[in-house]
Amino acid sequence: MTQSHLAHAAPIPVTLLTGFLGSGKTTLLNRLLPQPVLGRCAVVINELGAIGLDHLFVSTSRDETVALLENGCLCCGVRDELAATVADLLARRERGEIPAFERILIETTGLARPGPVISLLLGDAALEGRVQLDGIVTTVDAKHGAAQLARHEESRQQVAVADRLLLTKAELADAAALAELSATLDTLNPTATRISVRNGELDASQLLGILTPRTVRPWLRAAPMRRASLMSGTATASAAHPDIDRFCLTYAQPLPMQAFETALTVLLGYHGERILRVKGIGNFIGEARPIVFHGVQQLLHEPLRLDAWPDDDRTTRLVFIVQGLARAVIEDTIAHFLREADVTAPR
Repeated sequence: MTQSHLAHAAPIPVTLLTGFLGSGKTTLLNRLLPQPVLGRCAVVINELGAIGLDHLFVSTSRDETVALLENGCLCCGVRDELAATVADLLARRERGEIPAFERILIETTGLARPGPVISLLLGDAALEGRVQLDGIVTTVDAKHGAAQLARHEESRQQVAVADRLLLTKAELADAAALAELSATLDTLNPTATRISVRNGELDASQLLGILTPRTVRPWLRAAPMRRASLMSGTATASAAHPDIDRFCLTYAQPLPMQAFETALTVLLGYHGERILRVKGIGNFIGEARPIVFHGVQQLLHEPLRLDAWPDDDRTTRLVFIVQGLARAVIEDTIAHFLREADVTAPR
């Protein structure tokens, strides 16, 4: 494929693999990377030489910064900034220096907050239109996860924004630990698909194609979530230290797209650090098809037009995942811009 063809190709899907320290990401990667479905995948991981994957590599590229697996999967470490590393991989792909990978999997450090990682990556000018988020996958230690979520804000954010939750080390957890973890996950992220992983064994295809038209319905479920303050390990609605909150806004009549996009842009611009994620489906004036949108922190991604609605509901639905931000602030901001177009408030 020529460089000009690549320049006009569809954006490359990016999967973010996150999870708290010790939650089993390395074991999982050892099982995932040799699978044929990842044979045309570039994997960007931290501290490549120190995470115990060397036995999977069969060769390196000419400058020895990219390792090649037997199935053709590429691996490289973050040398400087993540966006610069991904841009370099894309440039080398276009020059034919490395195999033409078709997706990117990024593994973060255990203390990384996923929102800023995705926002900085997809908001980079050099990557605009070249990559798109395919999903956020989070590993959770089935045995110790509840305690980690109670103590560490990073862990709670990783879980709250996930599209897939992988419950690792499930074989080591007893029924009581699993029940406690399940209750905590119900509070933080009731709609994410949960997959039990034993000994790191998992079909890699379960982590791909997450944010596609066929998968819209699950994450649009209007599942209200009580505000959670997990510092003590329990969820309360009137906590002194509010933490993660999830709610859904719905609008019955078609909306003016420009006013709607302006409202979201302003919200993310002013409150992006506290809006961990927003995603939804919209019914817009003058649009024959439904439009899916999602944003992370300060970044609103390119809308996706669907061929058809995923269900019989034609209302616009917005799912917000926030931290320390009142629902009223979001409702009032959107209402302000929609009033200009004489659109009623959400029901």
